[in-house]
Amino acid sequence: MLEGRETGAMESRPQLIRGVERLKGLFLEMPGTRLTLTDAIKLSGLERSVCEVVLDTLEHAHFLRRANGCYQLRTPDSPF
Repeated sequence: MLEGRETGAMESRPQLIRGVERLKGLFLEMPGTRLTLTDAIKLSGLERSVCEVVLDTLEHAHFLRRANGCYQLRTPDSPF
């Protein structure tokens, strides 16, 4: 049973890495962009659960900030 969980986690890791790269690219290509979760899902092509994890990860890494349900690129003057 444990083997199945390890395999699932291992298979999801590349998907998360691609998701991080894809969403970081979107925000860097279009500075000032504000995306809701729904917008990010549509633009990135990621599954909702993966997109949520990626956006949360980027927010916790201080790459993005979330305000009023929208994510945007964190700038040096952005509040933490």
